Amino acid sequence: MARADEISFVVHGLEVDNGIVRASVFAKKLRTLVSALELADRIANEGAGHRYMLADLSKGSASVRLREKVRNQKKSRRSGISLFEETTEAIYTRRLRPASFPRPLVDKVSSLSFGAAKQFSHAELAFPDNKVIRIDDYLARQAEAITSAGTVMPEGWASFFDGIAIGSFDGVLKEIDARGTMLRGKLILSAGGIEVDCVMNKDRVPEARDCFDKRVIVEGYAHYDGSEPLPVRIDVNMIRIVGDDANLSRWRGAFNSIAEAVDDQEEW
Repeated sequence: MARADEISFVVHGLEVDNGIVRASVFAKKLRTLVSALELADRIANEGAGHRYMLADLSKGSASVRLREKVRNQKKSRRSGISLFEETTEAIYTRRLRPASFPRPLVDKVSSLSFGAAKQFSHAELAFPDNKVIRIDDYLARQAEAITSAGTVMPEGWASFFDGIAIGSFDGVLKEIDARGTMLRGKLILSAGGIEVDCVMNKDRVPEARDCFDKRVIVEGYAHYDGSEPLPVRIDVNMIRIVGDDANLSRWRGAFNSIAEAVDDQEEW
């Protein structure tokens, strides 16, 4: 079980780099993460209440675990990790509004995701409550959408639902990146062949790896950004493989009782 005062951070490299993370990128992202935690701590406690210690640095990988240590008992009323988690999740789900979030902290999250899919593949933040948030190009777009809220939309902009809704979708699940805890795939919808981005936690959806390249029904939280009627991402909670219903062998013997009943009636 994860400690209540720790946060884990893992960076994954690009295919062009054979999956190996560039040292300069990891150093920059780690510095940004520590800076974000320190800022969250100051905001939560109206001053520095904690220090962030290096609890573990895995050899041969871009993986680190940071521990929160009380430095000022009078100011350490709230965990900076907790506020940072709430802010990051709210950005991911776009539940923040311009008047209700600390803009400098949102900028830190934006900086953490900057360069995803270009300088590094993606990263993962694992919080004490076992929640894992994927740091990727999608999170970067979410942060940008929040910070630019209130700008005038272009003429002719079609307004659709903007938010998150629970839904189920039918299609073929294609693998994109199965590294780490948060797997990423593309669901090719059966209706129209449109691609929808999907992410799934392999710990909560253990059958995910076995469902790639198969027709499935996925259920989860669908993210809509208002630009189109379909979701731009699905946080998958459940996957069910669709069987081949065209095989009539499944009906073998199903009508025996009916036939016997008809025979009995004819004899009577």
